[in-house]
Amino acid sequence: MCTNRAPEAVSEALTALDAHAPDVPKALVTSGLPEAAVQGHRAAASGWTIRAEPRPGLSRARNRALAWVEGDDEVLAFVDDDAVVDPDWADALRRRWDEAPERVACIGGPIRPRFDAPPPAWVSDHILPALTLLDRGPEVRDLDPAREEAVYGANISFRAGPLRRIGGFSVSWGHSGGRVFFGEEDEAQRALARLGFTTRYVPDAGVRHVIPAERLTRGSFVRRRFAFGAALGVRGGRTPALAARQVAFAAAGVAVAAARRDDVKLMERAVRGAENLGALYGSTALRR
Repeated sequence: MCTNRAPEAVSEALTALDAHAPDVPKALVTSGLPEAAVQGHRAAASGWTIRAEPRPGLSRARNRALAWVEGDDEVLAFVDDDAVVDPDWADALRRRWDEAPERVACIGGPIRPRFDAPPPAWVSDHILPALTLLDRGPEVRDLDPAREEAVYGANISFRAGPLRRIGGFSVSWGHSGGRVFFGEEDEAQRALARLGFTTRYVPDAGVRHVIPAERLTRGSFVRRRFAFGAALGVRGGRTPALAARQVAFAAAGVAVAAARRDDVKLMERAVRGAENLGALYGSTALRR
């Protein structure tokens, strides 16, 4: 688990892992925190290995976690500091790795919401992915990262050897300090695919992503989806021409939904437009 937050903010996630994965070696990697905060984590997470990454950045913290793992055949599982593992998460993940062929280098599972407050009426299934949620169905599936099929970093695991072969996680991607940016785990999955490895989705190793009330605002949805789109545009996942067309369609859809006073459709179009506006920005300004 990687964190840039205070010990009390991550206690629920740590407690769930202690309860449901008691025999699994666990490490907490702090990112960009002062020494006093690191010592607070050492005191709070007894039984955990604590690694301190002095520089901010999720990718840097994940690379420090990778360095902690010794054997190339070992599996390194990442859970976000605001995600609570299901009771059968560890057993299911172990079983899925035991049955996976060597070509499988990455496995991830469902990320379902646990809302701290009831979501507003305008929140629909179409915009829930902006909350880093994932459900790819009830079956085991091998994914194609090149087609925007991936598993997400809140609940993701890797064989250490292949992950080392691609150089770990690029520090050009991912959240860093106050910067909200995405894509480090997507880039890793694409790099693994280029070496012939496979990413697999499994339905029974799930986590609950804790969604605080401040994320259930219109502005939060729009900002996060813009950041997601920017990462998509930087890596060439959507062409500027397609993004521009989608922005125009979304703008027209917002106008129609507003005229009809359809709050659900208005937010769906606004979030879609923000994603494509981010992709347009990322594919032009950020790639220069």
